[in-house]
Formats: sequence, structure tokens, C-alpha cells
Amino acid sequence: MFELLLRGLGFLAGMIAEVFLAYLFYGIGWLILRLLTLGRYPNLPLRVDDPMGSRTAWVAVFGFLCLVGLLLTWLTVTHD
Repeated sequence: MFELLLRGLGFLAGMIAEVFLAYLFYGIGWLILRLLTLGRYPNLPLRVDDPMGSRTAWVAVFGFLCLVGLLLTWLTVTHD
């Protein structure tokens, strides 16, 4: 019974983390794309219902790649 409760809590935490990270990555990707293209792309609003939808997922992926690139750059520069 306790194991079932832990599985349920783990599933709930995973769903919450997925939604939070999707909105975080979408917001970062949207902002960086707007800055790089001087406001032309993406032609989507900042606030969307589903950041992992078919039209918005590429913006979230771009935000994720930018964060990973920033982290790797920081680790490379600060490594002794």
C-alpha cells in the first residue's frame, strides 16, 4: 500500500514538473527568438494554453537548447 502511495506521488510530481518546465522552456525560447529575430518570430503569444502543442513545441525545445548551451558554456569557461 505504501509503495502504491509513493508511485502516485511520484507520478504527480512528474506531471507538475513537466508542466512547469514546459512553460519555463517556452517562455525562455520565446524571448530569445524574439530578441534574435527583432520581434518577427515566433508569431505566437507569450501566454499559451499548451506549450507542448504542435505549433509551440519547437519554441520550448529552442529554450531548452539555449539553457543547456548556456550551462555548458559556463562550465567550460569556469573550469580550471
